[in-house]
Amino acid sequence: MVKTIIYTFSVVFSLVCFTSTTSAEVSRRQEMARSLKKQIFALHKSDEETTSIPYIERYLELSPSEIYFKLLYAKALLYRTDLEVPKTEEAIEIRLNKAKLLKSNYAKSAKLFQEGVLHLQQVRPRDPNLGRWYYLWAFSEWFSDNKEKAIKLFQKSVKQDYRLTESYYNIAALYESLGQWRDAELYWRKYEKAEREIEEEE
Repeated sequence: MVKTIIYTFSVVFSLVCFTSTTSAEVSRRQEMARSLKKQIFALHKSDEETTSIPYIERYLELSPSEIYFKLLYAKALLYRTDLEVPKTEEAIEIRLNKAKLLKSNYAKSAKLFQEGVLHLQQVRPRDPNLGRWYYLWAFSEWFSDNKEKAIKLFQKSVKQDYRLTESYYNIAALYESLGQWRDAELYWRKYEKAEREIEEEE
């Protein structure tokens, strides 16, 4: 009887300790997530996306399913300034390594945008920022040398938000780079027309 009481007490005591430890750990993680979120927003507000990258990575370790922060991460990778651009006077191996790092970075950004934007469109199809996210995703594909995909994404961005007239400009530039002069001319005209309409509206 005494043994049973002691055993029951030790089990209950262990459970209480475990629950209290778990609760403290959850509370610590929540506090850390709040602190990281605050730092990330402050850095993005001051256009310091590159500096925000380690904070976003840490935040996503704590909250891996947060779509908005995945999109912020993709944007930070797209805008990052800490990767060196290859220079013509450098040795070919150095140039190739730098180019590889840049392409890998933009490919990662494009992948994150694809996951985040498509998920956002499913759960919040009327999100006012959806067009802008498509617009940024298009750039990450462009810089990854996926020009045809970038064109389609720019088209989607301006369809979502007619004010993103720069999309027409970028499509025209992409068609020119592909040697598709007739399509480029069509989108130059669309860009000029859209710009005039925006000016008249304002």
